[in-house]
Amino acid sequence: MKIVYMINYDINENKGVIHKIKQNAVQWTLKGHVVYFVSLKTMAIYDSEYQILFQEKFLDIKYGRLGTAINLLYSYYHLSNLIDKIEFDLIYMRYQLYMPFITKILKRNTVVMEINGDDTVEYKLSSKLTHFYNKLTRRFILKHANAFVSVSYELKEKFSYLKKPIIVIANGIDTKLYVPQAVSNKQPILVFISTPNQPWQGVDKILSMANYFKDYIFYIIGLDGISKDNIKYFGYMSNEESSNIINKCDVGIGTLSLYKQGLKEASPLKTRQYLACGIPIIYAYKDTDVPPDAPFALELENKENNMDYDKIKNFVDYVFENKNMRSEARRFAEEKLDYKKKEQKRLDFFQKVLNGKTE
Repeated sequence: MKIVYMINYDINENKGVIHKIKQNAVQWTLKGHVVYFVSLKTMAIYDSEYQILFQEKFLDIKYGRLGTAINLLYSYYHLSNLIDKIEFDLIYMRYQLYMPFITKILKRNTVVMEINGDDTVEYKLSSKLTHFYNKLTRRFILKHANAFVSVSYELKEKFSYLKKPIIVIANGIDTKLYVPQAVSNKQPILVFISTPNQPWQGVDKILSMANYFKDYIFYIIGLDGISKDNIKYFGYMSNEESSNIINKCDVGIGTLSLYKQGLKEASPLKTRQYLACGIPIIYAYKDTDVPPDAPFALELENKENNMDYDKIKNFVDYVFENKNMRSEARRFAEEKLDYKKKEQKRLDFFQKVLNGKTE
């Protein structure tokens, strides 16, 4: 297959979403498919080595959300001229705000759209105006997609009314990039990877845990702060740098306040990274891949008052210095979370969509 991955970013930006996009495409290329990246931000077509093949003039107006909207509107208007320069079988894209002129592209091509969040909730949290616009226009973009890939069963149900093929493929990870290491800490070290300004991650609960468990050390990656007592902030780190920190820890903490997004199920990349490093995890939601009875995982309730300190202590005591649990966590990542298996499933779905055999 020849696949176009349509994105709103510069493919060379240093963002977590770009890392995921590249990992998807690497696996597709390794399996013999041709991949192009079409960037609406730079109005360029890139090959699988991220080299520009073709490029149109683009705008770069820096004026907040309005500037972004004007840039995208311009890009969608000229997108046909750009995308007509290559031959391809299918477009893969993430759900995004509707923009005039996008339907011209969607109608002419086979499009598989990735659903990785509930847009009706996320836009409402970020901007009332954007939420209102999305609510009015989302049907115009959704109805022209041929099929969908959902990152969770919960989201699949939210989009099932469209009566179109939907497959569930949760977030994965390239396990070969991570090498678990043995640790011999004198006291448990718990690590949390965070992103600024995302209240559903539950940083406030990490701080509460640190205040309660004085004998535990807490590492917080991704946020700046003043380290004190048993809390150490590391700020932004690259994937490699964060893995070096994680490998020194005993437990990885996932999202703790997902209910603030109106969701019950997720597959955050942070927990995949913990497990690939062989680190047992604590989280507060239904994980799409991890069974609730997994011995290397503690699933807390997805609600405001979910800090069950007795459960947390029992779990940390159980996995601390437990080499078998670290081995099981790593084995699970290799068998269930690795990109090779997940991307083969995605590619098989693409082929079925092209062949019209998705039932």
